[in-house]
Amino acid sequence: MKKLSRKRKTLNYVSPENGVRINPMRKNKDCKFAFYQICQILLIIMMLVGFSSCQEKQEEIVPDETEPEQGEVVPDQPVEEDVDDDMEEDDPEEEEIDPGVPYDPIKNLDLYVLDEGQIISYSSEDYYRYGPSIMKYEDGSMDAWFSAPGNSGSQWDWITYRHSDDGINWGSEQTVMRPTPGSRDQCSVCDPGLIYFDGYYYMGYTGTDYYEGKGSCNSAFVARSKYPDGPFEKWNGEGWGGYPEPIIEYKGDPAGWGIGEVSFVIKDDDLFIYFSYYDINGGYIGLSKADLVEDWPSTIRFKNEVLQREHQDSLDVVYDEKNDTFFGFSINQRMSERSRLIMYYSGNGKNFEKVDSIKDHIEDFAHNMGISKGLDGHVNTDEDLLIGYAYGENWGRWNAKFQYIQIR
Repeated sequence: MKKLSRKRKTLNYVSPENGVRINPMRKNKDCKFAFYQICQILLIIMMLVGFSSCQEKQEEIVPDETEPEQGEVVPDQPVEEDVDDDMEEDDPEEEEIDPGVPYDPIKNLDLYVLDEGQIISYSSEDYYRYGPSIMKYEDGSMDAWFSAPGNSGSQWDWITYRHSDDGINWGSEQTVMRPTPGSRDQCSVCDPGLIYFDGYYYMGYTGTDYYEGKGSCNSAFVARSKYPDGPFEKWNGEGWGGYPEPIIEYKGDPAGWGIGEVSFVIKDDDLFIYFSYYDINGGYIGLSKADLVEDWPSTIRFKNEVLQREHQDSLDVVYDEKNDTFFGFSINQRMSERSRLIMYYSGNGKNFEKVDSIKDHIEDFAHNMGISKGLDGHVNTDEDLLIGYAYGENWGRWNAKFQYIQIR
């Protein structure tokens, strides 16, 4: 039987455009080949475009820096780290302070009482000494004035004086101020506060002529002397000498304690006069000012409240040139087992704020303190300062003690 061979028949057709016979299979192969070439071209174009885009991004990220020549020293460049602001640690030295509450280093000062101190007067010796005013000189010597018992009759209090060459050993005591009989201070002179200028020691003091009050209805007075131990001539309302008149007069209810416990400071061309005010409703520390002239009591102007009195005692004020600051010292919780030394400050001498207080080495039942200061009421807080106060549980039976403190 004859084997039949089967051939694939190729169909051709004539192109209507040019009459050429075209094999359709051949045409399909040509089309595929052309399509393949087009794809390759497109792929090459896409690769070129992508490479160019990468180059542009690289140029944006990496700055164009000149390649250093061999041997050229290139300084280290700072590296900027991408740190999350929320995770960044605060630098205490660069911490921003709220401008509404400026940082004040004075508020960080602390009080230190250096030791148990020295008793310079015992209650068995004429009963008491209290309210010292302490003046320190450049050579380290000191003068001190105290409230002391009077004649146990019509004169309740006198003012005494002692001197020390070193602030430790104190000389004998002498009386330097008494009430003037029949005058506005006839009952008592006490609470001395001293300042020195233009050749005179000026002593502010508390006095009264109201016997019925048994210590109430006081006013503030002043006297002067060329020497710390007198004799003192009192301000009479127009000049010096004769019957005294108050420089700051109490005009409230006679049952109120009144005005007194003067503390002086000189600042610029003004005499700052601090005083205690206490009536039947409460009290405060007040401030008046005067010109630095011979008849300065006649120039006293205004009475401003600078500190409310609550549980603290009278305020002895000084000026610290180093910090350009006024400091005020007092006994808080006076005449109680909780009595302690307290310190205030003021930038302008008018508005006082508490800085610190301390109980260490301060006696229970302490009251009526004073602090050492220069002739003009200034201090150097780099040096130790001497404080003095009275203490004792029984009225009128008080020891007097001096102690050194530091402010730092």
